[in-house]
Amino acid sequence: MKAMPTAGYAYVPVYLIAVRQSLKYSNTTSEYLNTTSEYLNTTLEYLNTTLEYLNTTSKYLNTTLKYLNTTLKYLNTTSKYLNTTSKYLNTTLEYLNTTSMYPPVIPPW
Repeated sequence: MKAMPTAGYAYVPVYLIAVRQSLKYSNTTSEYLNTTSEYLNTTLEYLNTTLEYLNTTSKYLNTTLKYLNTTLKYLNTTSKYLNTTSKYLNTTLEYLNTTSMYPPVIPPW
């Protein structure tokens, strides 16, 4: 009787197990890549939102700076006005002090 060739068949289940494990690994890797892709998309959206926020903040700060510059000009102008008014009042006070030293002139008629 001839011996049955069984040696080649013994490797088939091991090969199938290896293929099955490889497919599981491949699916796990694919899920990981999909999750990573979703994470990167979310991160990109976050970065875009942050960029929009920074641009809006920059515009706000520029507007605030313009407002502060205008306010500073106004305050400088007001300071000059107050200084001029103070000089005018001092001059007026000196005039009043000077005129009060002389008696009033009463016409003789």
